[in-house]
Amino acid sequence: MLQPSGIGSSPVRLPTLLQLRAYMKHSGWLSQPPGAGGAIWIKGDAKIGIPTLSRNDPVIAKGVLERLAAHERTSAAALAPKIRYHRMDVTLLRAANDHRITDTIPFEAAATVIGSARKLLRAAGTTAWHERGDIGGNYSRRGDEVLKKARMDHTQEGSFIIPVLVPLPEPPEVAGEQMTLPDMELYTAAPEPFERRVTRTFAQSIMAVKEIIVDPERSPSVSDLHTVVERGVSREFCAALAQILAEPAVGEFETTFDWAESLPGPATMPGSISIEHEAHLKIENAAALLKRSRIDAGSTFSGSIIELRRRTDDPYGFVTVSTVRRGRVSEIRVRLPFSHYQAAVSWHRAQRAVIVEGEVAVGVGRRLVVDHPVKCRPIDELQLALP
Repeated sequence: MLQPSGIGSSPVRLPTLLQLRAYMKHSGWLSQPPGAGGAIWIKGDAKIGIPTLSRNDPVIAKGVLERLAAHERTSAAALAPKIRYHRMDVTLLRAANDHRITDTIPFEAAATVIGSARKLLRAAGTTAWHERGDIGGNYSRRGDEVLKKARMDHTQEGSFIIPVLVPLPEPPEVAGEQMTLPDMELYTAAPEPFERRVTRTFAQSIMAVKEIIVDPERSPSVSDLHTVVERGVSREFCAALAQILAEPAVGEFETTFDWAESLPGPATMPGSISIEHEAHLKIENAAALLKRSRIDAGSTFSGSIIELRRRTDDPYGFVTVSTVRRGRVSEIRVRLPFSHYQAAVSWHRAQRAVIVEGEVAVGVGRRLVVDHPVKCRPIDELQLALP
């Protein structure tokens, strides 16, 4: 591994030239028309040349990284992971036990953690496409495509930490904007990529299991099961999580989510969620309940807000939610009273996905609409679902 100068003996895992170009484009660097040997990238008075190559060259990548680091007044060691993960959602899976895990982990426990982590992501990929309490082998093809693209990075020191990487697609040229129209306020945003929806479903599922199934002293009710299924929890997700926690060497399982810089993540979603070993029995029982109970989440849908629209002096406003409905990507417009609409504006700005319950009808222009929602609130507001 090459070691850029100025960072001592610690190795730096270099980004590729493709990752460097993507980061520079996002950071405001402009590529000049390429010549025979490459292209000059300009930002203000700074210039960096990148040769045209058909394959990655670590020596050239090292030089570009160092020049970028100097321009940003940081070290190459600090900038390298920022560039490598620029378009990747990173989930750190940490199995901890102060007594049994130090710099190593029992091989059987490691195999369980990795195998079960795959099951967790696969289950989240399916429920991101269609919420269901019991997948029963009917996994989503779209979810499995995300699973195939996911990568596992090298483990990190500190207990047993596995970074799981989900690459995101190229962001749209215009991510969103606020428009000023006569007698109208209008906010728009690009739809959430399905790859981000999968990782977000993973995060909100772990959060729902902890806050609704694990933390309360009582056993979950059928209403509680509805609440967690609406957020992406399935029997398979619970079974895989319980399998990790049941390992004697695992005293605690922690998930940490680091959203790609190219697409800001939900501002209010906890960055880290930990569940202790003793919770595996509660989660196993919840999995059994989900198998016995047919939980139907068909009256609800969730997704990101991609449009807010309101005419001046209108007591109602409209939010458009990008979601998946009946196996198809859909956009559903929801009518809200003004005070509720104002709250939705703040949710939109904070990148918070919402959950909506109500009858979906076909409106003017065959647009899907919910005129009288039973609920519309951020999907991470779990405490509102508890009695």
